[in-house]
Amino acid sequence: MFYPIKKKTQFICLIFVISSFIQAQSFEDFSGRITDENNRPIVGANIYIREFEIGTTSDNDGDFNFVKLNRKMFTLEVSFIGFEKYSETIFLEEKDYSDFTVVLKKIDLELDPIYVTGTRTERNRSENPSIIGVIDHRKFTQTNSLNLSEGLNYLPSVRVEIDCQTCNFSQVRLNGLGGAYSQILINSRPIFSSLNSLYGLDQIPTNMVDRIEILRGGGSAIFGSSSVGGTINVITREPLISGYELKLNNSSIDGSAGEQSLQINSSFVNGNRSSGISFFGLLKKRDEYDANGDGFSEIPLINSNSFGLNSFLKLSDFSKLTIDAHMIYEKRRGGNKNGLPPHQTDQSEDRVHNIFGGGITFEKSILSLNADLSLYVSGQFTDRLHYTGIGGADAYGTTDAYTLVSGAQITKEISNPFVGKSLTLTAGVESIVDDVLDEIPGYNYLIDQHTQQYGLFIQNELLFGDFNFLFGARVDKHSALDDLVVSPRLNFLVFIKPELQLRASFSTGFRAPQAFDADMHIAFSGGGISYIRIDENLIKESSVSYSFSLDYNDAMNNLIWGWTLESFYTNLKNTFILEDFGADPEDPQNTILMRKNGGNATVLGLSANARMNFNNQVDLDLGLTWQRSLFENKVYWSNELDGTKEFLKSPNIYGFYSLDYKIYDYYTISLSGLFTGAMYVPHVAGAPGNLADELVITKPFLEQGLKISYKLKAFELFENLNVFLGVKNIFNQYQNDFDIGKNRDSNYIYGPAAPRTIYMGFSVNGD
Repeated sequence: MFYPIKKKTQFICLIFVISSFIQAQSFEDFSGRITDENNRPIVGANIYIREFEIGTTSDNDGDFNFVKLNRKMFTLEVSFIGFEKYSETIFLEEKDYSDFTVVLKKIDLELDPIYVTGTRTERNRSENPSIIGVIDHRKFTQTNSLNLSEGLNYLPSVRVEIDCQTCNFSQVRLNGLGGAYSQILINSRPIFSSLNSLYGLDQIPTNMVDRIEILRGGGSAIFGSSSVGGTINVITREPLISGYELKLNNSSIDGSAGEQSLQINSSFVNGNRSSGISFFGLLKKRDEYDANGDGFSEIPLINSNSFGLNSFLKLSDFSKLTIDAHMIYEKRRGGNKNGLPPHQTDQSEDRVHNIFGGGITFEKSILSLNADLSLYVSGQFTDRLHYTGIGGADAYGTTDAYTLVSGAQITKEISNPFVGKSLTLTAGVESIVDDVLDEIPGYNYLIDQHTQQYGLFIQNELLFGDFNFLFGARVDKHSALDDLVVSPRLNFLVFIKPELQLRASFSTGFRAPQAFDADMHIAFSGGGISYIRIDENLIKESSVSYSFSLDYNDAMNNLIWGWTLESFYTNLKNTFILEDFGADPEDPQNTILMRKNGGNATVLGLSANARMNFNNQVDLDLGLTWQRSLFENKVYWSNELDGTKEFLKSPNIYGFYSLDYKIYDYYTISLSGLFTGAMYVPHVAGAPGNLADELVITKPFLEQGLKISYKLKAFELFENLNVFLGVKNIFNQYQNDFDIGKNRDSNYIYGPAAPRTIYMGFSVNGD
């Protein structure tokens, strides 16, 4: 009869125990903020609690919140692309988390970064069938590089040279081949015209650039026929987070010429990251520099400004529109008497450039086809006023040039078509229109060139276990050629082990019979000018290239290190050469160089690169390249001398190094160096003391740099302020045998781009 009472008592006790347990749990909220090292909020960071298997993302202010957590201890993990992963065990009973902030550290050297060059799709470095070299803001900051020509040297098999004593036009050599053998892209589009290749490396500021991806050799079928030496892909800054950055730099060139520049960057991204825009600007002024006191400059005066933007808009979860644009103005003046009009000087090169460029890209994921579609149109227009003359010559000229690129690409992923394999198919069409009208009436000089090229490409990437095959071909129709040109290309990757990859590539390419970069440059020589004409019988030049490489990368607790060994071989058929054609019949003071076919040539070489990052405190990168470049037949660049088979201005050995050492996160000491071995440099007679043409063998030189920077953290006002002081070319390894006077050979120039240069400045950034 007492049974019901006993059951009731047991039930009440059970309720009491459960209630006590629930009260003991005391559900709590947990919130915090995610920032970078400059206290800027990180939007879209991934926050995860392992024990509960729940996660969230940070909002536009970097804030996050978890509600009603029923444990006093748990593991919090935070991650965001480009930053080190963060993990912490949270003890709610033992610590006050009311103002909890996670500071993520930016990864200075990633073991396996993502690249787009080679496939136009995102690929991890270790999975990319082609060796991709990258220069980013870390390297630009280390070396205080303000434009591309200063920053591109710090990769194996890459060398930038200055080719005019008066105007300082430059070209970049990849795998021992001149600038015309390399394709320069902006955001993967070939809008960098032949004319812009003359001065473009100087005109593009590094604060416009997020990174530069360099594909050595022509292994990818996606890029055009001119990528024989390789592809240089300039990726402009994208808006990732809202913020700003300002940098002021002041330099003294050998104590006698000054250079000042102001770089400005800003970006804005909305709360849900569906749209964003970034801006860049550069103001630069440089005095002319006279190295030998003859009154004629070796480094020209430059006044320039550049502005641009990069923006995106997500039209839906599966489509995006990207728009980028840039404007570059530059006045460049070399020679003497720069305060007078050019025709009142003894010698002058005067250039005023106005450049406008940009592009629109539409990207869409087609889920039903498991494919990505890209439609794009890009272009660049250049308006140039110029003068190149001696002693009042009627040498004023104008240039109008434009390049227009349009195309479509589709990439389809085919997962596991049969056991163990996956396939990525890429196909596309592209149209490139290039038009140049360059004339100097006083010289009867005229280049009126219109070319149009249509390309069709298809490429397959086949993954099979530890193997990756990238094979495809281009079919090009060029307006200067009667026939279609088919260019097969093949890349092969094998993982010997996870840290070690073997790569091999085969590619073919061609150059059409047309004017390229240096063909549009007029030099001073022997009291007159020297300019290039195109042989009316010029036929296309073709190439076959091979490369092999071993690439090793490994990561330990506090150390990331790796090395790369690479060999390359290129055979050129019907090579484009320049030979002395004698005096201009209409003006015997002037000299004509003829662009013609000169038989075959071979370029081969080996490069080695080692890199190491210890605890984000010590960062070392160094590389060395040996190469040999020979024509099959002698090239007679001067009628006064026997010909030579050696490529001119092409050293057999060159290299670089850069070293960063951080001290207590406040000080950073940066060392850098560029080594260039001996090379053959032509020297044309005419200047005082130079009575005959000669082929000069230069001495090797080492350009050494030092930079010390300090991050001010003493006061909240200066939390994001960095000051720096540095020296370029410390030991003044500058050419010391320049010609003097107005009759100099302006092409006789080699060595570093500038003498010893001391610089100082500051940078500031924030929200």
